Amino acid sequence: MSGASQFSVHKDFEILIDKVSKIVHKLSGNKLGEKQAYMVETRIKKRMMELGIQKPDEYVSFLDKNMEKESSVLVGLLTTHHTFFFREFPHFEILKKILPELAATAKKRPDRCIKIWSAACSRGQEVYSLAMFLDHHLPHVDSSVTYKILGTDIDPESVKVAQNGVYNQSEIKEIPLHYLGNNWAKGTGEIAMYAKVKNTLRDKCEFKVGNLLSVQDAVRGQVFDVVFCRNVFIYFEPHQIEQICKDIFKFMHPGSVFFSGISESLSGLKLDVSSVGPSVYMFKTDVEKAKTVQEAKKAPEVKEGRAHAYVPDLTPEVFKVMCVDDSGSILTLLKKILGKEHGFEVVATAVNGKDAMEKLKTTKVDLMTLDIHMPEMDGITYLQKNWSKSHPPVVMITSVSREDSDVALKALKFGASDYVEKPALNNMEERGEEIRTKLRSVARDLYGSKAHISSVDKEFSKHTEIKNAKDKMRIVFASISDMPKIKKMMAEYVQPQPPTLILFEGHGEIVEAYSKEMAKEFTKKVSYVDSATDFKENEIYFGDFKKVYPQILDKHVKKPCSMIVYGMMSKHMA
Repeated sequence: MSGASQFSVHKDFEILIDKVSKIVHKLSGNKLGEKQAYMVETRIKKRMMELGIQKPDEYVSFLDKNMEKESSVLVGLLTTHHTFFFREFPHFEILKKILPELAATAKKRPDRCIKIWSAACSRGQEVYSLAMFLDHHLPHVDSSVTYKILGTDIDPESVKVAQNGVYNQSEIKEIPLHYLGNNWAKGTGEIAMYAKVKNTLRDKCEFKVGNLLSVQDAVRGQVFDVVFCRNVFIYFEPHQIEQICKDIFKFMHPGSVFFSGISESLSGLKLDVSSVGPSVYMFKTDVEKAKTVQEAKKAPEVKEGRAHAYVPDLTPEVFKVMCVDDSGSILTLLKKILGKEHGFEVVATAVNGKDAMEKLKTTKVDLMTLDIHMPEMDGITYLQKNWSKSHPPVVMITSVSREDSDVALKALKFGASDYVEKPALNNMEERGEEIRTKLRSVARDLYGSKAHISSVDKEFSKHTEIKNAKDKMRIVFASISDMPKIKKMMAEYVQPQPPTLILFEGHGEIVEAYSKEMAKEFTKKVSYVDSATDFKENEIYFGDFKKVYPQILDKHVKKPCSMIVYGMMSKHMA
């Protein structure tokens, strides 16, 4: 393997890597070349460790003796399964636009059922996303029409996960709230941090092991109105993609719609389809028929990117956004996340609720992102004062965790449509996709975007109440460099809180000046103290450790007290 040395592949593994790569290519069509050599080696080594095998030639021998079972394991090990709920949301927007015609066509059939195939469905997120989406929108289009979704994947282990329908809480949080609804139930015991899809949704979904190189076996004669085959063609060669598509098209109704991954164009292949949107295709005969219908009705000529007389435009809209946050760095990240290449344009920013109110008077926007904790006017107060049905949909983007039920409940009660935790440089791509999805999901929602806390959110929510907070104390030992962490911690406390003393060592007289400077950074009252006074509930006090702490021990020794230490304590403090 010529690329082995480039990717630091050990020579002893070259023969094994070549053998395994050929097996996977033959079974799945996925071509593993020089660029994947190191990845293949790493994953094979992990598999060898699981089996207790140390040498490459020993694994070759094991593979030869257990070829059928082990090759299946290798396919699952070396094919990519990265996915998430509502991935590439613009495709769901297009599905919503064509849903009326899909329902009208299905209604003419005895089963009144729209049939969808999610090919290469991985662990099932795409299937359940489609199910939640249709459960939300289809009843508004035609309540007499139902749907059925088939999900297939080459990896048996991924199919088992999909059939089980259990996902980590962190994955469930990515689902837009009005699609999340009451479709999920929180796990208990060992799976307390997981949620399981309810039978009302799962009963409409079917999962099977299926290989795109053998479409007939995968679908077993079923015919579909919609096929999602996304983010899998990047692993195939052009002639394979062409053949797979031709095989899939045999099992699609006239008027059906085919979705490939956003970055996976079918242009240049010898296929009888026309592009009707970004990576969205229909049979050429159907597109021509739609043009003929429009011409007969003397309708405007079909423009590029339009498929049917009933489809107004399959190009996703570009939405104008106002971002409201008092952090310049967060506003910079949001501008990158919400760029024109993603179908957004940040046309205005504001540093607090008052600033947003003024800018909305002269700036028209489609959507708003809103922080909670800001000076002068916070996000909750802004919603209370300004939310109405005519207000642009609002998605909260805040450092306060969604599990903090009080804050989430307030934001949603006063008009917010969804809730996302703030992005950072280390998670910008992942969090950015979630932000874009949730913004697009509430934009132009014909059935209203008012959200509600889902049943699974209520079950996951943390409701911590400190009883008789005024009779307790919290002491924080820190340095000035720890202040960003302390600010974030205090921002997440929304219940009545005990008096909080932040004690510094070695800063002397500057603590008083610093407390005045920091007072505007907190939503709670901040004061400087140089003695153990009568501390008040929900207030923050800055003080010098040497002056204040001995007096606290003397005056408040009987009070229940929690202590938080940031960084390393000096020997004197300890």
